[in-house]
Amino acid sequence: MKLQELLADKEINLERTKLIRHNLTNEVVAANYAHGYLELYQSIQSPTRFKNCDTVISFLGTEGTNGVFQGCYQIGDFVPYDRTKLPEDFTPDSGMTPSTSVIYELTRTDLLADLKDRLVIDWGKGAINWCQNGTTEKELLAIRPAVSEISFISYDKVLLSYEALRKIVYNKAAYKEWEEKLSAVAGVYLITDTKTGKLYVGSASGEQGGIWGRWSEYARTKHGGNKRLKALITADSDYCNNFQYSILEVFPIKRDRKEILEYEQLYKKKLRSIQFGLNDN
Repeated sequence: MKLQELLADKEINLERTKLIRHNLTNEVVAANYAHGYLELYQSIQSPTRFKNCDTVISFLGTEGTNGVFQGCYQIGDFVPYDRTKLPEDFTPDSGMTPSTSVIYELTRTDLLADLKDRLVIDWGKGAINWCQNGTTEKELLAIRPAVSEISFISYDKVLLSYEALRKIVYNKAAYKEWEEKLSAVAGVYLITDTKTGKLYVGSASGEQGGIWGRWSEYARTKHGGNKRLKALITADSDYCNNFQYSILEVFPIKRDRKEILEYEQLYKKKLRSIQFGLNDN
């Protein structure tokens, strides 16, 4: 089935539609995605990018040539590009300048809203062409099942028990969004012993498969190889049920590991997790 067939009865003019795909292998895309600025990033274009168009349908490239549906947007007017009016931690790419770029008003619509992060297409061999016409046929690869029991909202709202983490890791097909989101970023995370209140600060780099790769180790081993956590599990194999997982800060997946470790040490000092918690160095 083609994406265009799915849209056939949706009252959308494909002749006046653009399909765009943001690839997470692009460091700028990954940085803005990690900070929740993907919609802002896609609104900054050349003045002619969306000329004679009414609609933009947005996808996220997470692996291979796939495209995971992010939303459908109505195109409005645009204003001049002004970096000073954007968030300080927004990451512009080299082509975003006042002389070449504008900021479009893109308003999210209800079209396919229930399929966000569930509808997956094959963008095709021309993956480098990130913006294509709405009439360019795209093969529909999958519509993932809706999962409401454990929903990913945002990185700063991640708060998982060990049981929930293990369920997500061992049921990747059902919780595909979690794998995609946590594989897309490096970061500094926190494990809280809810029984004693003691804290463990850890980090994950791209070399470790991002936060997903590191947390998968916790799901499998219960302790992730950490000395003090391992001691707790050795004394009581079910002690992992007291652990709670959250994220302190995220970084682009390709961020230098040394820099991530520096932030890890900073959080250890802030939270005093060596002196009073579960870190041993």
